[in-house]
Amino acid sequence: MGDSRDWLPRRREAQLTMLKNWLTVLQTKAAVWQIPAEEVSELTTISITAQTILTTALSSEQTSVITSQCKVAFTALTEKMRFIKRRYFLSPPLTESDFTALDLKPHDTSHTPRGKPRAQMTAEIGRSGTAMLILKMVYAEGTRNLSDPRTDIVSQIRWGKYSPVSPKSNPAKGEIAGIPTTPEELPMVLSTRRKKEIITFEWNDSGKTVYFAIRIGNGNNDYGPWCPLFSAVIP
Repeated sequence: MGDSRDWLPRRREAQLTMLKNWLTVLQTKAAVWQIPAEEVSELTTISITAQTILTTALSSEQTSVITSQCKVAFTALTEKMRFIKRRYFLSPPLTESDFTALDLKPHDTSHTPRGKPRAQMTAEIGRSGTAMLILKMVYAEGTRNLSDPRTDIVSQIRWGKYSPVSPKSNPAKGEIAGIPTTPEELPMVLSTRRKKEIITFEWNDSGKTVYFAIRIGNGNNDYGPWCPLFSAVIP
């Protein structure tokens, strides 16, 4: 019968009322919308059959057989209405007023604007093995309620590794020559929709410090604020 988000009413009486309204509209619109006369004729027959059996089902003549026949009749009704809508009502030349006349909502082709994320994402760090770290994405304290699950889609992670013993600046390998103060100083960038990411370093990176910063994006290259820089020692 459809759920609460469906365009088709749940109650059989309301479904039948909608179908009768369609038939009234199609008396003048079927040819314009290029709906074959055979389709309209079949809709009419289905409407009459459903009305007849429903009237009986709601009367003192109701039996288990009538109940079964009513179910079959309305299954045919809903399937045909869904077909007609999908085949003929989702394309031009229907206008907004046409959809209204059919008791349908106009097809929404506009994109709902997605706001810039306000929440901050950080990570809990764990070890997965030698030269490997696990980042489990978590909201920064006090910012979870600022997130919108429909828009906060992508976590962008920046990182760079630093060794005070042998500081190097080699962005291609993620190496930085000093302790960073801003996310932009971290050369490596990873975007993910996962809640966990494993980052693998080179075997001789063990003992170095890796710095991270994370921010949330909405999939349209709109990003929220960076979380504070945080770090871990590479195992």
